[in-house]
Amino acid sequence: MAQLGGLIASALLKVVGDQIGSVLGGQIKLRRNFDNDLRRMKETLECVEAVLLDAERRAITDNEVRLWLKRLKDAMYAISDMLDDSEAGEVSRKKKLAAVIPFLTTVHKIKMANKMKTMREHVAEITAQHKAFNLMPGAGANKQKVTDTRVTTSSTLQAQIIGRTDEEEKILASVSKGITEQITFLPIYGIGGLGKTTMAKLIYNNNSQFQDYSRVWVYVSQTFDLNNIGNSIISQLSGKTSQDTNREMIHIALQKLFAEKQKILIVLDDLWEGSDFLLDDLKAMLMVEKASKVVVILTTRNEGIAKKMSTRPHKLAPLTNDMCWTIIKQKSGFEDKDDKAKLEQIGMDIAMKCGGVGLAAQSLGYMLNSMPTSHEWESVRESDIWTLSASDSEDTPSRQVIASLRLSYSSMPSYLKLCFAYCAIFPKGHKIVKDDLICQWISLDFIKPTRTSSSHQLGEKYITELLGLSFLEHSKSSLTARVHPDDVTLFTMHDLVHDLARSVMDGEILVASEDGNLGGSNCHFALLDDCNKRLESPRIRALHFMDSAEIGLHDAAFASAKSLRVLDLSQCCIHKLPDSIDRSKRLRYLNAPGIHDATIPNSITSLSKLNYLSLRDSSNILTLPQSIGEIEGLMYLDLSGCSGMRELPKSFGELKKLVHLDLSKCVCVCNVSEFLGSLTELQYLNLSGCRSIGNLHASLGVLSELQYLNLSFSSYVNCRKTKLFDVFTKVEHSNLSSSHSCLKQLPEVLGNLNKLKFLNLSGSYCLKELSWLSGNQKSLVHLDLSKCRGVNYIPEAFAGFTNLQYLNLSACLRYRLEESPVCQIDRLIDHISTLSNLEHLDLSNNGDAICSLPESLGNLRKLHTLDLSHCNITKIPESIGTIDSLKMLYFKGCWLLSNVPQLSASSISLPLFGVHAGDGKSSSNLVLLQGMNPVELKIIQLEKVKSAEEAMCIKLMEKERLQDLTLRWTEDAQRFVDDEVLLEKLEPPSSLTTLIIQWYNGVRFPSWLSQLPNLTWLALYDMKHLEEWSASDSSGANDLRFPKLDCLYIKNCPNLRMQSLLPRAKRWYISKSDNALSSWGECTMSDTSSPSLVTTQLAVADCELPLHQWRLLGHLSGLTELRMERCGDLTGTPEIIQHLSSLNGLSLTGKEHEELPKWLGELTSLERLCIDGYRGIKELDESIRKLTKLQELKLYNCNSMSSLPHWLTELTYLNTLVINFCEGIRSLPESIEKLTNLKKLKINCPHLKR
Repeated sequence: MAQLGGLIASALLKVVGDQIGSVLGGQIKLRRNFDNDLRRMKETLECVEAVLLDAERRAITDNEVRLWLKRLKDAMYAISDMLDDSEAGEVSRKKKLAAVIPFLTTVHKIKMANKMKTMREHVAEITAQHKAFNLMPGAGANKQKVTDTRVTTSSTLQAQIIGRTDEEEKILASVSKGITEQITFLPIYGIGGLGKTTMAKLIYNNNSQFQDYSRVWVYVSQTFDLNNIGNSIISQLSGKTSQDTNREMIHIALQKLFAEKQKILIVLDDLWEGSDFLLDDLKAMLMVEKASKVVVILTTRNEGIAKKMSTRPHKLAPLTNDMCWTIIKQKSGFEDKDDKAKLEQIGMDIAMKCGGVGLAAQSLGYMLNSMPTSHEWESVRESDIWTLSASDSEDTPSRQVIASLRLSYSSMPSYLKLCFAYCAIFPKGHKIVKDDLICQWISLDFIKPTRTSSSHQLGEKYITELLGLSFLEHSKSSLTARVHPDDVTLFTMHDLVHDLARSVMDGEILVASEDGNLGGSNCHFALLDDCNKRLESPRIRALHFMDSAEIGLHDAAFASAKSLRVLDLSQCCIHKLPDSIDRSKRLRYLNAPGIHDATIPNSITSLSKLNYLSLRDSSNILTLPQSIGEIEGLMYLDLSGCSGMRELPKSFGELKKLVHLDLSKCVCVCNVSEFLGSLTELQYLNLSGCRSIGNLHASLGVLSELQYLNLSFSSYVNCRKTKLFDVFTKVEHSNLSSSHSCLKQLPEVLGNLNKLKFLNLSGSYCLKELSWLSGNQKSLVHLDLSKCRGVNYIPEAFAGFTNLQYLNLSACLRYRLEESPVCQIDRLIDHISTLSNLEHLDLSNNGDAICSLPESLGNLRKLHTLDLSHCNITKIPESIGTIDSLKMLYFKGCWLLSNVPQLSASSISLPLFGVHAGDGKSSSNLVLLQGMNPVELKIIQLEKVKSAEEAMCIKLMEKERLQDLTLRWTEDAQRFVDDEVLLEKLEPPSSLTTLIIQWYNGVRFPSWLSQLPNLTWLALYDMKHLEEWSASDSSGANDLRFPKLDCLYIKNCPNLRMQSLLPRAKRWYISKSDNALSSWGECTMSDTSSPSLVTTQLAVADCELPLHQWRLLGHLSGLTELRMERCGDLTGTPEIIQHLSSLNGLSLTGKEHEELPKWLGELTSLERLCIDGYRGIKELDESIRKLTKLQELKLYNCNSMSSLPHWLTELTYLNTLVINFCEGIRSLPESIEKLTNLKKLKINCPHLKR
């Protein structure tokens, strides 16, 4: 690629010109000679600026012009440093020396004047050289203009996949041919930006071809590391982090996993390594045994690498010109432009120059969006950039895409060129934090505020433009999501765009992997990998470290960088911030998180230029320097997570320019409110988790510029009333949430905050009124009222929040509706249903308040997520199934819900997921669960699954978060797949604690059902055909397979026969499953794998089997509690009764029994006896008299019983007597007074005489 370093010259000159203007128009008094030289220099720069556009164009191919621009850039940097010194020196001397030693101030001015004169002459000499190049004057520097074009996510995605359907099918066909082999390598190669990664993603997510495959995605990049590749595959297949450094151990682990998974799809994205030896090692590492099949898809730009990995690699074809034109039309807003007939021909000509690369088409389309006339489109078509030398690239398509990106860059306004070029300092694939990037731009003077916009606002607009050009892309990865909070916005750059940025910054960036820390003395930016090495580059203005988390920071790493403005130590191990930090006088941005030491050096306060300071997550810091207030220019301060800090220095209130203050999770810091009153410029304030804020009312009353306020879980929310929002007319984000807020009232003025976008009042239990929700908050996007249980009335006016996207009313409606005689939920939902932009609606945890929902809910056509968990709804409106945008539907705890309407093809209901299969479709919607990893999952209507492969595709075994699983078929429904085959494929993860299976038609269970080590609850319902459930072996090893089982519930499984080696459970419940009681073999009391000693509780219901055939009792020698409900013949034998000798508690629930079992008196250890529903007995059996240890006797619904026996007083241990609904009892025996141990007597018999 041609080096484009000259292209930032005009942008840099513009920055320095603005800086000179700022000094001349400032309040610092300059010597006359200095002032004159400065004015003359500005005039010189303005003259040369007129020819810079032509110079930049010619510099791409003309080495002499490029060298001249480099000398001009170096001079600009030197001028910038000199002006910095001038300002800093004047301010410092005015504060400390002018009043005492005015002579020193004069000497400094003379020195600066002499330096400026020398510099002016040097610049004049450089600028005079341009005449030799016959540069043509052109338009002046671009004015700051931000394109106000909205780019939607869908159009970007559509542009990425246009025209690839046929090619995807070809690649899949190629894979199918080699699928019979143990391992198949299929390389996809082509130029950068062509869509190789997008194609690999399409294949990776193809459920029809790879339903039963375990899938792995590895981003390889230019840094080829076999250990990293191997560990990444192991981690993804096993679900556990692997960091092994022994190659042999990695190979063994891979072979074991390949054998377990059997079928694996691996994508190796962006492979650059061309070494035959390393590629052979890669192949060897992935080789498998005969029983396994591995498909490896890899992407690379290099045809040679592709052919080394496979004899038949796939070359990705470029998009056709028509496809590129389709993308350009989408991005340029073609349909809304005038003179479309003329523009179309020009546009098609431009599309032909894209080289079939979607990335180029996207970038050019966005650029053309801001060009309404055919003349401007023609200037793009006729640009000289298209005719650059072919030496830049190996093939024409690559040259064309690079040319298109160059053209987009060269067409940028100057203010955007430097901002984009600076992104080259980040390594490829790096996740860029948006706010940090903007703050770095500001610190490097790339952005200056205007009369109407702050620097940060302009930065936001520049980000939007770069996104539109596809020069930045939104990024969200699991790794960064754990490092950054949810509200952090992350970006990344396409490799080709990154190459362009590096090309633009040719000679400007020192990269450790290329130059080492010692080289690059003329560079102005650096990306290093060792923060312990000495840096010998005094001109460095921005310094980043990468991959240095294990390397201790040494001050030599940046001590020599006298021009340093930006220092990012976020990837360094910082034991202590060096005292020498004060040598970096020009430092504006310091990111130093996680400092281990307890103090910050006092020298940091001499950094008068510092405007950004982040010390986040430095939990060991006890205090800040007492003179912290001397950093008067500080605007951004992040102390979040500094939990050891107890107080702020007295000078903290002197930081009057602060606009961003984050003290979240500073749990020990006290009396923050004392300083806030003087920080009148604050726009962002986060005090989340601060427990001792102090009195905020007075101090916050002056913060009229505040836009973001987070007081969640702080001491403030324990107040009962607030005047917080009286002056906050600019607030856009407010978070007052808490686990239990004491706020009782919010002011009516809150209703006038017409800029409010985000409001979180979650947990405000004491809040009574929401009258301030008047509907005036038209800008509101996010509203969280969850757990506001004390609210008496939910105003229907909030239906006027037409921009609302997120609404959370969880646990908010219950109390209001309990107090109201008329249920208004339908009317409330009707109003909510008018919120046309609503995407997320949470109505969970509202119990009886929501028993039904109106059909109007289906009007929410943009709804993405609906949460109805723990609501007592009985049915879901049919209209919900018509919402095509609906992706997630939550039903946890909706016990009364009997059925779910068929949802759209892409919708998922959780935890209740109903399987659906459309007419004529080859598969059901079960595959939608593939990417889900819920804690609870209930899959119903399993009979609609079309193939066993669908069940394999969802990979239940890999859902490690899953704890509660229900698998339910529909009774007597026709099946597509045999139940035994399907259940075998639905093997859950070892993490499972609860498993419920209902209406399973199989004869036997799969082996995995005896191998769930964390299972505590197992329920088997309505299995009419199930005959056998036995252990997989006879060694007793299954004792370890259910070590935690607490309850085994078997209901309506009439044919189920059980063996003596079943898993043990503490509690058994058996209903309408007689064979489960009788099928046990001879008692083997010594068998440690039997339930004998573990099982202590047994409940049997609706059993017609005579008691003497309950062979299970012979295996329960440890039984202490027995419950018999509605059982038939309870005639026992001495052998059976002997097995009940250890009972402490017995409960008998009868039908119309006329007598109690005769063997009751033989249970001499019995302490608790409950008799219920024995309507035919007239008196208690005499045998109960023998139960001398009885402590508790309960009688329910024994209608024929007329009295209690006189011998009841012989039960001297009796302490509880309960008699309920025994209508025949009219009196108690007088001797009952002799029960001296009786503590509880409860009688509810309607005819009992008092």
